Amino acid sequence: MRLLILIAAFLVAPALTQAQTTVLGADASSVEGPAVKPIDQELAKINEPEPLLAEVARAHAAGDIDTLGRVYRRLSQLRPHIGQYKYEMAAAFAAQDFKTLTYNALLELQAQGYGFDLAKDPRFQPVTTTEVWEYIVQAFEANRKPFGEAKLMATLPKDDLLIESVAWDPTRKAALVGSAREGTVYVVGAEGELTPLVKADDKNGMWAVFDLAVDAKRGVLWVASTAVPHYKRYNAEKDLGRAGVFKFDLKTGKFLKSYLSPVVIGQSFVISTLGLAPDGTVFAADGVNDAVYQVRDDRFQRLFHVPVLGSIRGLAVSGDGKILYFADHERGLFGYDLATGKPFEVIGSSKLALGGIEGLQWWRNQLVIVQSAMKPARVMRLKLTPDGKAVAGVQPLSANQPEVSLPTLATLDGDRLLFVGNSQKLSYDRFGLPRNKDRLEGTRLIELDLNFGATPDAMPE
Repeated sequence: MRLLILIAAFLVAPALTQAQTTVLGADASSVEGPAVKPIDQELAKINEPEPLLAEVARAHAAGDIDTLGRVYRRLSQLRPHIGQYKYEMAAAFAAQDFKTLTYNALLELQAQGYGFDLAKDPRFQPVTTTEVWEYIVQAFEANRKPFGEAKLMATLPKDDLLIESVAWDPTRKAALVGSAREGTVYVVGAEGELTPLVKADDKNGMWAVFDLAVDAKRGVLWVASTAVPHYKRYNAEKDLGRAGVFKFDLKTGKFLKSYLSPVVIGQSFVISTLGLAPDGTVFAADGVNDAVYQVRDDRFQRLFHVPVLGSIRGLAVSGDGKILYFADHERGLFGYDLATGKPFEVIGSSKLALGGIEGLQWWRNQLVIVQSAMKPARVMRLKLTPDGKAVAGVQPLSANQPEVSLPTLATLDGDRLLFVGNSQKLSYDRFGLPRNKDRLEGTRLIELDLNFGATPDAMPE
């Protein structure tokens, strides 16, 4: 019963009592929203966030709360998976005492699983005098409670490593992690100790390690690597804009081959995420240029380019090898039919926020997502329709766990999900240097049983 209540808090907008409905109705009749202005017609013509964000900065500087609310409303229409936009819209409406608009927006966010701390935001003060407000605050507080059974698997050394990726190696029965600072892949010991397996050097030409994929069947370790200032041996004169996929022998760490991005004057490439298909095909995402490449039959080529996306992150291939799923930080979840070459959006309900996905894994005909940009960060299972193009059901697995602050890429060990729980990337400046070495944390590897919350009858094939 407790599990069902918690799931409802994530996925279903709570019902208002009769008294609360009466209060909201009174507000609706006595407090109108902002009157339509010419700016609303102009905003409706804008279909990308960049000019709107520029207008947000201008309105903030001018203290123009009215315009701020209107611009954030348009942003939330264009990017419904980014809850922060709707939250900022609600705050701007609240500052103008538009209770109904504020309450409706907040209830939608609460139903999507967001857990904003409303009590600490003074912008909502004008709308805090009703029973409805008290109810909304309590509902958000419920979303901020820890949920699930994620556990700390290991804490890695507190060194300047910037470990962003993890992959499970079934041949060693150990996790592998990649360091962006050292350009090294390590084997994780039972106590979290690190043993180098692969190191960037002049022979392999590798740089910062961004992601890993283990193909145990073929004895291959794949590494996504990019030349960025964070890499300690970075040389802008010869490395600027370079990236690639690197192939190593899984058992020995011997370098086998590299598949490098093209050299284009004025263009930088960032290979940041890998996905492995059952037939051994490797897919690699360039999250900056919003393109996906593949390594197949020893050839490296671009599969598709979608410039309208914001930042491609997670990649996962369906168990039958027919669909490549990929996540975009701003727009949500998509699929690519590998037979027809046609992309599609994975359709979910309006109560499902799919923004900020970092980790994406295929498990028993379902997708497992790790969302770092949610507040709170969470992990969920998505049951898909038979054609794989829509979400048929959702199971929250973990949220707001104390060991998980900024989760990133994930890997599977059978029914166990492993992921980095506290990415340190925000602890580095734009030059790739740690802001304060003394404040760096040891990377925490988190484990989670994917069977959580499922009865045997409900388990997928």
